[in-house]
Amino acid sequence: MVLKKYILSVLIYLLGTTTLSAGTYPIWGRLANPGFENQPMKNAFFFCGSSRDGVQYYEHCPTPNIELYTIHPSDARHLEWSEDAANREFAIDTMTQAGINVVNMSYWGPRGTDNWTWWAPMQTSTYSHDELFETTLNKDILIVPYIESAAATPGSPGFSFMDCFPGDPDNPAPEFIMILKDLIQRYLLSPQNERWPTKWARAYDRSGYERYVISIIHAASNQDGVTDQIFADGFDHIANKIFNETGVLVGFTLDALPPDTYASGRFKPSPTTTGPWLAQQESILAIQCFIPEISLGVTDEDYLVEWKHTFSSMWIHTGIPFIQDISPGYDAHIVFPGPVIYGNNESWRNALGQIILKLKSQGMTFSAWNGYTEGYAGVPTVEYENDVYEWAGDLFKNFETESLHPIPGKIQAEDFVQMAGIQTQTTDDDRGGLNVGWTDIGDWMDYKVDVCDAGTYYVDLRVAKTNDGSEGKGQIYKGNQVLATFSIPGTGGWQSWKTIQTTVNLETGEQTLRLLVTTGGWNINWMKFKPDPVEKYHELPGRIEAEHYADMFGIKTEKSMDDTGTGLNVGWFDAGDWLQYDIDVKEDGDYELSLRVALDNAMPEGQGALLLDDTTLCSFDVPVTGGWQSWKTISKQVYLRAGQQKLKLLVTKSPWNLNWMEFAKTSNIQ
Repeated sequence: MVLKKYILSVLIYLLGTTTLSAGTYPIWGRLANPGFENQPMKNAFFFCGSSRDGVQYYEHCPTPNIELYTIHPSDARHLEWSEDAANREFAIDTMTQAGINVVNMSYWGPRGTDNWTWWAPMQTSTYSHDELFETTLNKDILIVPYIESAAATPGSPGFSFMDCFPGDPDNPAPEFIMILKDLIQRYLLSPQNERWPTKWARAYDRSGYERYVISIIHAASNQDGVTDQIFADGFDHIANKIFNETGVLVGFTLDALPPDTYASGRFKPSPTTTGPWLAQQESILAIQCFIPEISLGVTDEDYLVEWKHTFSSMWIHTGIPFIQDISPGYDAHIVFPGPVIYGNNESWRNALGQIILKLKSQGMTFSAWNGYTEGYAGVPTVEYENDVYEWAGDLFKNFETESLHPIPGKIQAEDFVQMAGIQTQTTDDDRGGLNVGWTDIGDWMDYKVDVCDAGTYYVDLRVAKTNDGSEGKGQIYKGNQVLATFSIPGTGGWQSWKTIQTTVNLETGEQTLRLLVTTGGWNINWMKFKPDPVEKYHELPGRIEAEHYADMFGIKTEKSMDDTGTGLNVGWFDAGDWLQYDIDVKEDGDYELSLRVALDNAMPEGQGALLLDDTTLCSFDVPVTGGWQSWKTISKQVYLRAGQQKLKLLVTKSPWNLNWMEFAKTSNIQ
């Protein structure tokens, strides 16, 4: 099997080359189409349109469908889009203006004859898909067909998948493959318009090859005797069979839903049991949650943020690219919402933005289906509101804000902007958190840094490795230039940590550094960049820029719009995060402490504390200031003793941003 996969990989390589420019690396799970290279997927799920013949919805709502939207997606007899070309144009323009670069197209095929037998008969007309491909031809947006595997199983009572996933390795998923080949024939091999194939989204797999993307929702991994390994292996079996029969290389984004949420969740793949097997499949492009926010009616925002963070983290730790769901809230994706709709508000949007940036999600998706006319309609028309796209657009802008790591400074290994091949895990090292592991030759992590001053920097790397007689090896790159090469000795175990050191020469300014694994089998927790072996102390009285910390836990940096600082601020705080500074107080006395802070009006007030050598110096409240880049200075009175000390800023209630701290002498000791 390994040899077969190797031969297939060689064929794929010979069949085509990447469109990336020299010195640029393909990123697993990112788009590969010309003009979209390495862009994260920013998706909108939607059904292609409305029933034009006024059929009844279904037995629970016998009202004719006379609007432009499909009133209930499970009952559309003819899922055809609006007959008005202006409406179709408006829909796609609205999406692209919001920043959406992928629209997920429902496909139940083949040729519109499949159905959900436990609901009303459903037929999907390929005519609506033709319209979608045609409408996007001159737009900066791509199409990903999505297939609900339950609907791809003839006679299914809902969640029986043996005919669909994965089936016999020699004859995998025959019903699913029939549907997929129908799609490939219509839109890639024999399209009515020769430009249609350019609109089908392609993405890079874990080896850097381009694959046509198929989104799969509602696929079960533990039904009818299907084990996690058999389920995962099925995807490569399907992709290989499709390639052998059509010459088209496909890959999959896979829906995942926790077992405590939706009725079908108990059948879904698990990050702990299925995830490790899925991570080994060449055809798995990303985990893309369809509706993970459905939590049986729970609308407590704090609870849901924590729940969403935990669930997303578990999948991200598998190393598979994770596309974060950003739906406005509970039931916001369906046409008949529950009694309480939450989420279309500033605080929920900001909370989701924090999760996306904190976890380094590889993309975003929202599942606002068409039909809900209070602003969530997945296919907007001129006559209806399109609030959901404006809302999503704000989150997309958040997603594009990259965290900059200041140098000198410390970078947690898991705080990469891009990576290939690695996974993260909980670390036993001091101060906890995560470390990067499961390193193999060729794996890498990219870090966006801002170097304060050009020169030589000492780099401490916190590493761990078993005592197996071999050495791990790695390099630090900038572009195509090797800045440093280092070796990792055995340290006594995967969680037995040791600090090694190398040096790099860096130019000033923003740049991307790559940590490349040249010999695998080692873990890394963090890197610390220092201008020389001697600790630098901040002299007080004076100002300390927030990003000039000696150590930290949990925070990230960003470009600041405050005109009183040096260009960066710190933020994305969670309770328990901290920053540590080495200070040198010139004389004992009372000092006025000024903190430059920002907090969005939609959030409750934040709180923090300053500790001097682990003794509380003061506590403070952070008021709302009008926005994350609307700055205000707050003040406290503190007493400092002379000498070199460690000052820690502790976040006790989040979130809020910090630009700088300043200590001004107010009196002398008598």
